[in-house]
Amino acid sequence: MRYLILFTTALFLATSCSTPKPVEISIIPYPTQIETGNGQFSLSSNTQLVVEEQGAFSKEIAFFQSMMTQAIGEKLSESKGENIIEIRKTETSDNPESYHLKITPDKVTLEAGDAEGIFYGLITLRQLLPASMESGEVSEEITLPELEIKDQPQYEWRAMHLDVSRHFFSMEYLHRYVDLLSLYKLNKLHLHLTDDQGWRIEIKKYPELTEQGAWRTFNSQDSICIEKAKEDPRFALEPKHIEMRDGTPYYGGFYTQDELRELVIYAQSRHVEIIPEIDMPGHMMSAIAIYPELACNGEAAWGDLFSTPLCPVNEEVYTFVENVLTEVMDIFPSKHIHIGADEVEKKNWEESAAANMFMKENGMQSVDELQSYFVNRVSAFLQKNNKEVVVWDDAMAGGIDSNLKVMYWRNWVAGVPDKAVQNGNEVILAPGDPFYFSTPNSKLFDIYNKPLLGSKFPEELRHKIKGLQACLWTETIPSEALADAMLFPNVLALAERAWTSESAQDWNSFKTRLKNQLPRLDQLGVKYEYNPTTKLIPFMNVDTDGQRIGITLESEISQPTIYYTTDGTQPTSESNLYKGEFFVPGSATIVAAVFLEGKITEPILTKQVDYHLAIGKPVEYRKPWNTSYPAGDAGSMTDGYRGGESYNDGKWQGFTNDFDVTVDMGKETVLNSISATFMQVSGPGVFMPGYIEVAISDDGESFETVLRIDNDIPVTEKKQVLKDFKGLLEGKQARYIKVFAPNVQKGFLFVDELVIN
Repeated sequence: MRYLILFTTALFLATSCSTPKPVEISIIPYPTQIETGNGQFSLSSNTQLVVEEQGAFSKEIAFFQSMMTQAIGEKLSESKGENIIEIRKTETSDNPESYHLKITPDKVTLEAGDAEGIFYGLITLRQLLPASMESGEVSEEITLPELEIKDQPQYEWRAMHLDVSRHFFSMEYLHRYVDLLSLYKLNKLHLHLTDDQGWRIEIKKYPELTEQGAWRTFNSQDSICIEKAKEDPRFALEPKHIEMRDGTPYYGGFYTQDELRELVIYAQSRHVEIIPEIDMPGHMMSAIAIYPELACNGEAAWGDLFSTPLCPVNEEVYTFVENVLTEVMDIFPSKHIHIGADEVEKKNWEESAAANMFMKENGMQSVDELQSYFVNRVSAFLQKNNKEVVVWDDAMAGGIDSNLKVMYWRNWVAGVPDKAVQNGNEVILAPGDPFYFSTPNSKLFDIYNKPLLGSKFPEELRHKIKGLQACLWTETIPSEALADAMLFPNVLALAERAWTSESAQDWNSFKTRLKNQLPRLDQLGVKYEYNPTTKLIPFMNVDTDGQRIGITLESEISQPTIYYTTDGTQPTSESNLYKGEFFVPGSATIVAAVFLEGKITEPILTKQVDYHLAIGKPVEYRKPWNTSYPAGDAGSMTDGYRGGESYNDGKWQGFTNDFDVTVDMGKETVLNSISATFMQVSGPGVFMPGYIEVAISDDGESFETVLRIDNDIPVTEKKQVLKDFKGLLEGKQARYIKVFAPNVQKGFLFVDELVIN
């Protein structure tokens, strides 16, 4: 049985006139199973700590006692007390992070088979303590609610990332970062230590890497930050990372090996694995600038897209790489090492005589295979040293060893997870949308709810998905205050999604519990930014039996008051009050908004829905869709579901050739109108068609062109545009309707629905 508590009200533990203050249960991430009672446990200096097998959990007991010192002013006695907190070891579980916490009026019992489980049980207990204890405010007595929790994580990989290359962060900040990750049961910190903009780890064999590579004169990213700082001081470069040399400011910094070893030990005490990333063969300009012989062309420069990479056919490169990784492995005892392998400027290799000769001698047909050679060779070295290797998904282009873990980040290449697991690789889901917290449009709702796998992902291989990770890239994040604002409270949504089983995740519950977590973040000095928007997020439900479409509205704010209309007019407080899913027949323009204190707020949602004549009708594709963006496959154009703002939301079907389809209405039908909505986002290469042309037929063989609608959106338009190509068919009769839209820009076409009435 699963016990779910709706955390929208406080839990009252007694009803007499001496009723104590209610205790709010706002645990994040939400436990797998929780049951509450009506009693309470009083924690004070008179509480006794009883520990079975002290040696098994010595570090965890030390952590607990430091927690008690913060909360009640002293450690618990292990010899006597009025009531008891008992920590005991059980048989080892299949999941070492699982725990069982039981609180009764007389006793608190925490048990687990492994140290990780005990630690996470203590973290749950910590979240039941007053937030004020985080800043050292001592209470004589603390009331804990009677409850029983049985808990374990959904995923074994629950990670945050931090880029310390583009902008540098102090060792103090890294310690605090580890603390905050562990508070929400995240167990991995992916540390991006090297990139074009700075080398941040001391390598004793190559001291120039930090003497020179850790410092730079202000670059274009710094200039952007300096300009933005005029309006927002959080964008200012932190003075502690700037030093003057002959009157010129240099930005940078690095970590010594001793500093990193101490950080590793600290993180281990919080059960956080620090995973170092040395990005290669691309993103290596900070090293190549010092050792130009590592590049095929002997120089550090920018290519068409990315920086000059390491030369994969130069033996000196492998000597350098293995020497660096040997020292990295000596510092970091982590099970995993990340070697990047993303965004490689392969044109440099195409132009290299040595690379071409090597490819010819080894039967390689493309530079993608050359990258695979590099990745597999470096991976083999690490594997010989008992390390598991992680790469970004770009590494798959030329084929990779099935033992590598693939970190999926390119959400615009939707088929990557499917291909990776079918190759035998384990996958970590880190899609840029929604898990790149460095993007200003990162949305809390999407972090918690957005589907991460395509509809055709092979369910029998779901066990290959090892977990979730979000990233903070710092090209324009130069300060700790700004990093905090980009990370929190997003980290909490990630943490719940990674830990809590899908069946127990509840967006409405999370929103309420999140608000109750903010005082704790305040006490910890986190400079979070939480401004929940009143923007509404619509969801559709096509009811073919009732020939209608259901609409559900979501929001980032808790329990919003929403009014809506179905005729395209702006709602007022006299309009329909939203109480849950509602249905509309035929075509309707839904306009809805959140009302605060009786007044409408922006943005106002406008959503077109159409239960039209072609819903459920078969569609013949004369040219296939791009397999990375299948939406609902062959039924996508007539399923009734309209796309949203993102072309990878599973509703937009993508094409890299012309759009050329024929709808079979099943019988001769009177046709009044047709529309097709396309999207343009020129940055990633998504464009409008040159036009759409509509032809009709009685027999499916001989077609008559009856409508042409030209595109009027310029290719130079930078903003996202949705255009509805709509035209009248004036009562013409036909069974077959052919729609053709040429891909004149040779990029992507995205279309969501053919609406035929």
